[in-house]
Amino acid sequence: MTDPAKDTQETKAGEEKTKGAETQPEENPAHPAGAETAAVAEPEPPVDSLEDLKQQLEEQSDRYLRLMAEFDNFKKRVSRDYERLVESANEKLISEMIDVRENFERAVKTGESASDAKSLFEGLKMIYAKFDEVLSKNGLEPFGVPGDLFDPQLHDALMKSPHADIAEDHIVDVFEKGYYLRKRVLRHAKVIVSSGKPEEKKEVPS
Repeated sequence: MTDPAKDTQETKAGEEKTKGAETQPEENPAHPAGAETAAVAEPEPPVDSLEDLKQQLEEQSDRYLRLMAEFDNFKKRVSRDYERLVESANEKLISEMIDVRENFERAVKTGESASDAKSLFEGLKMIYAKFDEVLSKNGLEPFGVPGDLFDPQLHDALMKSPHADIAEDHIVDVFEKGYYLRKRVLRHAKVIVSSGKPEEKKEVPS
């Protein structure tokens, strides 16, 4: 005769064994246990030694010094080229001024021996025209004439004066002309500026 209590215990034991088998994870042969831990624990690449670091520092220092020396040579070369350019420009201007000087010299000699003042005057006019041509060719341009509108960026006002024909804030007279050198203001013009028409004096009845 079968014992009901013993059958019940065997049934429970079988169920627990089956449940335990179902919850246990299967082992993957492609990824054995402990593989991830082994991957994390791979050794890091070796750090450069102190001698290697010193050598790299010396190489960088040498490279920096060479670059500084090259840059210094470049600055000196640019400075020399600029000086030669200025000298060349001065030589060109001076060579053109030689003709003007010789014309002045001839005019002085002629004036010492000649009694014709008109001929001397005509000679001086020719020299002035040549001199002005040389300056103009080298970028010099005068400005500032009576009637121009006063511009504080171009003109220096010496005084204001009333004028019957020239409107207010326009130039009445030029004491010194101004000059551009290659479109840049080299010297301001010194001028007298109109303050407008003079006020009419009222007649006082006697």
